[in-house]
Amino acid sequence: MSQGCALVLLLAMTLAMAAGLGAWGPILLTPADHVFADQRSWVGIPSTLNTLSCLPLLIVGLWGIASAWRSSWQETVRQPWIGFFIMCVLMSLSALLHHLELSDGAFALAHAFAAASFIMLGLAFMAERIDELFGSRPAIAAGLSVAACCAAWWFLGQWNSGRGDLRPMLFFEALPLLLIPAGALSLRGEHTTGIDWLASLSLYIAARVLGMADGIVFGWTGGLSGHTLMHLLLAGSAACLAYRASVAPASVPAAPALLEPTHRRASLNTSS
Repeated sequence: MSQGCALVLLLAMTLAMAAGLGAWGPILLTPADHVFADQRSWVGIPSTLNTLSCLPLLIVGLWGIASAWRSSWQETVRQPWIGFFIMCVLMSLSALLHHLELSDGAFALAHAFAAASFIMLGLAFMAERIDELFGSRPAIAAGLSVAACCAAWWFLGQWNSGRGDLRPMLFFEALPLLLIPAGALSLRGEHTTGIDWLASLSLYIAARVLGMADGIVFGWTGGLSGHTLMHLLLAGSAACLAYRASVAPASVPAAPALLEPTHRRASLNTSS
């Protein structure tokens, strides 16, 4: 698939998802969002497994920051990767805080950092495979500003009427998943392969599915809830990319077939 075709499909699917969320109406927090299947508490730690399972993402995020910082990648590629892993660390800490003391604010904060992490991830993808401008400091500042606006939308709505709307944050959390059906993983890249992204996004999808099936999974396993496994798979998703940053040279060797990375396009105006 050509770069132009992939970008048009990605834009169309993004607009369709935005329209769908707009038609859906506000997505509000409910008391059920703070109820988890595994309520077991050990050594004074509430919901112990759910709480402690936040830590792997923290460790992976620190690993990713160090790996991206030491990499030989050019600055415009390295910067959004560092931003992504920083947001992973903050997301892990806010999720940990939420499990230690359940509150709407901590829940929304975790989603705000998740949205910011995926905005950074999208910029990292586009900086490598489309145009280096996506990894520039103004682009990163704009991305973080968008994430801040999403968080402010929820907090202002919650403060004003008790009806904070999660839709903007959920939109950006779901946005990277469109890379797969849009065929964007076949775009040429120098530092990562399509397989890296496919593995990471597949683990992310599995994490969200298990999170929604929290009680069902807990009933099946009798020991691990879907929410706990969601935390672990989110760490695994980020670990796929942290590993690539830790071992990749300036460019990856040729990969087979459709997912083969070569040189990046120099401009958004270039298409094949």
